[in-house]
Amino acid sequence: MSLASPIDSKLEGVVWKRTLKEPVLTYPALAGEESADIVVVGAGFCGLNVALAAAKAGQKVVLLEAGIVGSGASGRNGGYNVPHFPGPITPSAVEAMIGRKKGTALSELVLGGAGAVFRQIDSYQINCSAVQHGWVQPAHSDVSLAKIRKVFEEWKSWGADVTWLAPGDVASRLGAAGYIGGWLNPTGGTVNPYGLTIGLGRAATQEGVRIFERSPVDGIEESAGVVTVKAGPGWVRARRVIVATNAYTGDFLPQVQRSVVPVYLYHAATRPLRPELRASILPGGECFTDLRKSGGFGRLDDTDRLISGGAVFAFGNKQAYGVAHARNRMRQLFPQLTESDAEIEDYWEGYCAVTDAYLPHVQRLGKEVFAVVGFSTRGVNLAQNLGRVVGEFAAGTRSLDDVPVSVIEQRRDVPLWALKVRAARLVFPFYRAKDRLGLS
Repeated sequence: MSLASPIDSKLEGVVWKRTLKEPVLTYPALAGEESADIVVVGAGFCGLNVALAAAKAGQKVVLLEAGIVGSGASGRNGGYNVPHFPGPITPSAVEAMIGRKKGTALSELVLGGAGAVFRQIDSYQINCSAVQHGWVQPAHSDVSLAKIRKVFEEWKSWGADVTWLAPGDVASRLGAAGYIGGWLNPTGGTVNPYGLTIGLGRAATQEGVRIFERSPVDGIEESAGVVTVKAGPGWVRARRVIVATNAYTGDFLPQVQRSVVPVYLYHAATRPLRPELRASILPGGECFTDLRKSGGFGRLDDTDRLISGGAVFAFGNKQAYGVAHARNRMRQLFPQLTESDAEIEDYWEGYCAVTDAYLPHVQRLGKEVFAVVGFSTRGVNLAQNLGRVVGEFAAGTRSLDDVPVSVIEQRRDVPLWALKVRAARLVFPFYRAKDRLGLS
């Protein structure tokens, strides 16, 4: 995959494809002329929810996907449905960045978002191995303990149903070693993300959305109140366009592509754990993500595979490096694992769109052309729920000012974008050293 063409429709190595339960649906490529009220570009979590919400509001919606439904970040992420911002970001920090009104609304969206995702899964009967047993943010160092304690206190002051965990509580809940505290939000959980995207595609078609796969957009023209979206031999004329391609934008829309850093991540899954090990690793079914930059997170899938990962170190044999790191990190977190237990059975890679602020934003690309981008590792919750809000805006039932993120009216590239993209592929050893020294 490259930045110019990052689409991998085969999802090679992705465990979610191998353990899929939701029936795969296929959609035609765009050919000839179509008309719609709204065109959505990108069939991931965000785009599918934009299309779904707009269709439910009575709009005629066409959704265009360059690959297949869920072939980008939405189908290959870790499947963590987290009711929190990335890392140590607090609601007060969000308000400081985007203002009180939008900051409050975004925090409310995030706090209730995990539960909303599970409710939508239930309402459309999506078979994506959804498990709502809670999410834990544990601390691996004194520095991280101070940060997550502040996060916990702020969510507690919001009235969130969160619980502080002493070291022994973390150990008993996770079966993991080395944590000195943490907090739990019971509304979090896990999904098979590829299965969820496929189910959302089915739900969207039930609501009247027309989906076209293998239809990469190569032109957007706006004139006289009509936007024409071109994709190879076909085109769609519409009133409004929402681009939801995130880290898979490629070179076609540089103003969207360069507003985020596409971070190259990997995930790795073990073979199913032995029953006696399963009883001691994540015994209550929770998932967790800590503040380590070099990857401190874990979950089980419904076949009891342990899944972890980190950032791709794109130097030499990157897969061998990633597999070795994942195995070492798993055994560090769970000393009860033997070398054989930590053998990696599945390994895969993908991009994640990260903004400078670690918060998503909306970009105005034309009078009626918008992009929403930058979910910074919180796509299962935030991409879906913000997608719904943007879909309501697209349908005209909500104003742009009511979309609770920054709206960028002119092009705003990440400073030193090209350098940061390349640095992100080489910085992983530095992250490991920083974590080892307790500085994260």
